[in-house]
Amino acid sequence: MPLEAVVQAILDEGRAEAEKILAEARVERERILSDIRAEGAIALAAAEAHAREAAERRRVQELARAELDARKIVLAAQKEALDLVYQRALERLPHMMENEDFLRALLKAAESEWSAEGRVYSSPRDEPFVRRIVGTRYAGSIEAGGGVVIETADGTRRVDSRYETLLRDVWNDSVKEVAEILWPSKAPRS
Repeated sequence: MPLEAVVQAILDEGRAEAEKILAEARVERERILSDIRAEGAIALAAAEAHAREAAERRRVQELARAELDARKIVLAAQKEALDLVYQRALERLPHMMENEDFLRALLKAAESEWSAEGRVYSSPRDEPFVRRIVGTRYAGSIEAGGGVVIETADGTRRVDSRYETLLRDVWNDSVKEVAEILWPSKAPRS
């Protein structure tokens, strides 16, 4: 066999081997690309799912925050309305037609405290009426919208029956009921 034929045979064999290697490389490249595409699709799906979950969590958090803010606004408005009702009641108490009846009832309820050497105080506005009832037991005026303060003779006990105090006590005992009447809750009562 001539040398040229041997060289040609080696070249042909080399080309065939190179084409075989290239074909195998193309197949391997496609397999790797396919694996990478599959992994990318899985990663993309996972990232999308994570992003959707994060977006949903954020939406729920924002909604909860907005509901809380709205609730705070409503509660502040309700408190403002209740404070206004309280203030108006406090302003109107001393000017009610029944003021003298109230004062008489307060003095009668605590008569044992002031009748035996005790002292009675009232607002300057109520002084003439209170003085007529308690006489010499009247000890002076105090800053009050109405009502009386009664002190025992030895000064150890004081009965604060000023309208401000009485209204505050009644208010504290019933403000929740008043609020429930004005703004019924949606929750069923047990």
